[in-house]
Amino acid sequence: MTLFTVARNAMRPAYLPTMAHKVYLRLRHGHDRERKAAEGWAGAHAQDMDAWGRRADPALWEESVAFARTLETSARPTVERVAAAGVDLGGPAGIELLYFLTRALRPAVALETGVAAGWSTAAILGGLAANGGGQLYSSDFPLFRISHPERYIGCVVPPELRDSWSLHIKGDRRNLPEILSHVPPIGLSHYDSDKTRNGREYFLHRVRPHTAPRHVLVMDDIQDNLVFREHAATYPAFRVFAYQGKYIGLTGPGLPAVERGSR
Repeated sequence: MTLFTVARNAMRPAYLPTMAHKVYLRLRHGHDRERKAAEGWAGAHAQDMDAWGRRADPALWEESVAFARTLETSARPTVERVAAAGVDLGGPAGIELLYFLTRALRPAVALETGVAAGWSTAAILGGLAANGGGQLYSSDFPLFRISHPERYIGCVVPPELRDSWSLHIKGDRRNLPEILSHVPPIGLSHYDSDKTRNGREYFLHRVRPHTAPRHVLVMDDIQDNLVFREHAATYPAFRVFAYQGKYIGLTGPGLPAVERGSR
């Protein structure tokens, strides 16, 4: 069934270019060549996320943790329904961090890549709603191994938060030029899509000229390669958090202000 579904999705003109490029990147660049070095570096620099949040702004961190708990509870029926259909979209990861950063930075524009079920999407949108304004632009590509995958994108995002959300589903290399061509400077970006070196470098190259002075980048799964380490070296400060057996990287010119509890 999976091979049939992949083949059927590959016949769709909107899917084929991105699917072919993903296969090419895996074959040419691999996925684990830098993993050992990246895991060692991330582990050596990792700190506790909860302790960091409480030092930066205790009241806001409590609000962020409470939002994450509420979202997980409200999304449970949807998660169970999707799981019953045999679809694995992954669970929540670092949503308290994304809500916290959105509230602290108060970005007019946020950008994310990799939506899946929409946990990170909901966290950023929840923060924007609490701030009283802002727009989130999301880049995703449907999971082509399942049938009619578009219906699952962002399925846990509450309806009342969707008015501030612009979703693009043609893959980063087609979505990002389209998004960046017209949006104001980006205050917060979250990278959680193509985990190859090529995919991460493409994102950083395209997005960096469009960032706001107090921009902060959140990058998931930085243990896969050394891209985040190299990028973080261009800024005076970075943070690494161990989370559910993986590592999240955080850096950007706005990080010092966040750590001073600036709102």
